[in-house]
Amino acid sequence: MLPSIHSIMRRLRGHHLALLIALDETGSVRKAATQMALSQPAITKALREIETTFGTELFMRSSRGIVPNEVGRSVIRHARLIRSELGDLREEIAGILRGSGGTLAVGAVMGAIPTWMTPALRLLRDRQPDISVEVSEDTSARLLGMLDQRALDVVLGRPNVSMHAEAYDFVPLAAEHLEFVVGAQSPLATRKRVQLRELSGLQWIVFSAQMPMRLVLEQVFDDAGIDFPAHALETSSTFATVSLLRSDDKLVAMMPSMVASYFETCGLLKVLPIQVNRMSVPFGVVTRKGAPHSQPVEAFIACCMSLDKAMRTP
Repeated sequence: MLPSIHSIMRRLRGHHLALLIALDETGSVRKAATQMALSQPAITKALREIETTFGTELFMRSSRGIVPNEVGRSVIRHARLIRSELGDLREEIAGILRGSGGTLAVGAVMGAIPTWMTPALRLLRDRQPDISVEVSEDTSARLLGMLDQRALDVVLGRPNVSMHAEAYDFVPLAAEHLEFVVGAQSPLATRKRVQLRELSGLQWIVFSAQMPMRLVLEQVFDDAGIDFPAHALETSSTFATVSLLRSDDKLVAMMPSMVASYFETCGLLKVLPIQVNRMSVPFGVVTRKGAPHSQPVEAFIACCMSLDKAMRTP
């Protein structure tokens, strides 16, 4: 019977991993012993410990040496991965001690990416060039779930979408101005004047129900006395939205102004000349309430605050 992961973690040692790799590289207990500066009996004993840990033999023995079997090849492959990860960990720790490294997992809603996340990360990497960053884009609800699971360190989003908003520390940054957009090839793209009522007959790309952007769009239609579009396409993906708008002249969507401007500058979308009189709920820096911040998280938040101060300065 295969031992449990808890049993394997309790028994497996770092020198076991080194031994597996040495045996694979040398194909000989004697040569592995020389490479590791150990006696052959010590190597044989350690190999028995490893095979007991996994509950099965890992090598085929013969007069010509020692060769990993199928299970052994799998274990050795993972041993090499663990060694590589440990090497990365060592470099990361060295970077942290130098004050220029570390890792950061940050999530951001669509509207925060061009105006906050991108310049904040540029500033952070200028200050800490050895830092490793993982970026996720999604809705606030999904990003908060990742934050809860420790898959993210910090989020640029809205905690109010959670039923437990009090579980987060929140520093507001900005409310988003919004725009209506179509594909650059749409007949509406050349119009100097467009009325919202004209768009009601088109097909819409919208966020899912109860998402902040969806609620704002519903309010905009309600303010204008227009029924909300039926049979809308629902997605939270920026790429999917742009791709759909580019593929169909009859599609329209609402986006944060800075996101819309970016894609318009790239020649992919066209912002329609309609003023949206409502703004989205402000987003900001979200972290787990009371949780200690790592140095990279503190540095990222400091970069966001520097940008916020610069934007507020006349």
